[in-house]
Amino acid sequence: MLASALAGAMGAFAFAVLIRVPRRDLFLAALAGLLSGFVYAAAGAIGLHDIAQVLLAALAAGGLSEILARLRRAPATVYLMPGLIPLVPGLLAYHAMYALLRGDYVMGAALGVETVYWAAAIGVGIALVLTVSRAVAPPRAPAGNPPARREQ
Repeated sequence: MLASALAGAMGAFAFAVLIRVPRRDLFLAALAGLLSGFVYAAAGAIGLHDIAQVLLAALAAGGLSEILARLRRAPATVYLMPGLIPLVPGLLAYHAMYALLRGDYVMGAALGVETVYWAAAIGVGIALVLTVSRAVAPPRAPAGNPPARREQ
């Protein structure tokens, strides 16, 4: 479980460097990857299905990203994108494509559907966190910018 979490942190850190996350936020982006890797592994250890593991890990990464965004007054995507990297079903998609190329269409289709389920679980997790966070505490205006007035 610890190895999975550390691998998630390293992958998230590398991706954060790749997409040029500001230096002050690199450690926090890696922390989001560490959390998603840990939640995924912990959910697997208690016997949850793969899709439920991904959903819970996406919820955790999204929740942490929203909290960090509010505390640091930065966009949530700075932390969310690297935090979701450990959950991306790249190997599963590769195996699906490889099975299709070998002519094993049944296995390719089954793995392709599983890949879509993983991606949907990530999307649902992000959407739930964003919906709840916006309903509970709407985002504040950035420092120095007064809120826009509405014409009546």
